[in-house]
Amino acid sequence: MSSTPPVLPPELIDQAIDHLWDDHEALEACSLTCRSWVPTSRLHLFRTVRVRSADDCTKLSALLDASPVIAHCVRKLTVSAEYKGVDSNGRACEDDAWVNQMSTLLSKLYRVHTLALSRVKWSSLLPETKSAFAVVFKSVKMLLLFEVRFDASGDVLGFLFEFPILSELYFHGVSWDRESPASQVSDTGGRVAKCMGLTYLFLDPKSSPTLVTEWLLNRASEQRLRTIQLCWREIENTRASESELECLRIEFPFGLSEEVLLQNQLTLSHNTGLRTLHFGGLDVSAAATQTLFSNRLFTWVAVMLGQISSSSLREVIFELELPDVCDLQSLDWLRIDRELSRREFNGLLLRFYVNCTRRECGSSLEGEVRRELESRLPNFLGRGTLRVSCL
Repeated sequence: MSSTPPVLPPELIDQAIDHLWDDHEALEACSLTCRSWVPTSRLHLFRTVRVRSADDCTKLSALLDASPVIAHCVRKLTVSAEYKGVDSNGRACEDDAWVNQMSTLLSKLYRVHTLALSRVKWSSLLPETKSAFAVVFKSVKMLLLFEVRFDASGDVLGFLFEFPILSELYFHGVSWDRESPASQVSDTGGRVAKCMGLTYLFLDPKSSPTLVTEWLLNRASEQRLRTIQLCWREIENTRASESELECLRIEFPFGLSEEVLLQNQLTLSHNTGLRTLHFGGLDVSAAATQTLFSNRLFTWVAVMLGQISSSSLREVIFELELPDVCDLQSLDWLRIDRELSRREFNGLLLRFYVNCTRRECGSSLEGEVRRELESRLPNFLGRGTLRVSCL
């Protein structure tokens, strides 16, 4: 009788190693176990690479020279600099000179699909460094920009033009030192809009909404955007009405009025395929300090609900933060109920995520919140479904 131990099929071993994808220590142990375990272990070990200094550049370059196959494993690349004080205008200065050292190794990373740039002044990089990055850009589908600075607004669009298959874009504190001529921005924006297939766009409060909404979203027939998350605190001169969206998350300033909303022509009437609408960051305590009328907070919510012309709407979500259940009365429920109970919204799912800062979360609180909301939305309850969660 043979005493040879049973051998597991390679695909089962690969699946077991796959389950350790985020356990760096275990993956290192697997890679040292036997030669056949190395490829799968290596794929997870080097899937995400973060470069934060000149020393990191040197080590990564040496590693790729010693084992070129590792370059095939790198799918997510983060290049993150730090600040080194402030300039004469009080603006933070990027310590990003070392990024130019990456030019020799970037050409090897041709399979990167997610790229994150942090605290980098793009205009200060050497031409050869930008050219090397352009090689990486060709395969990038998800781009995250965190406090990246450009020389001019037109440079932002020129930068985005280098990403032929980009589908997800995250703007966190992106800025530029001066505005480009309108004609230049319009021309570049048109070319970017034609070549870009964005399906997801995120803008945080520090990012200027004007550039993106004017030149990336203002061409409905050429856009594939399905989800946009807007977290703006200032909306002067913004337009986000022309893109055919399926999912929209909105977090606008608590002091926003109907007049400002209409003046900026921010409307949902053109989004006939909208399926999900998410109102986030509705802080009742903060909003109450901005108005004398306690029952007139977030009036723009009802306005935007009234603009919806999509027959595909299936879900509306509210995120509310308030001191206690009684503060729910601060919203204009009469108008909200009227808009949500429209005939075309039959079967609509309405979700509320409520954080009562002065109360302990529990089933009794959730029941109290539910009863209050049900009393405020009598007409909607005859047509849709209400879901309540207390955080």
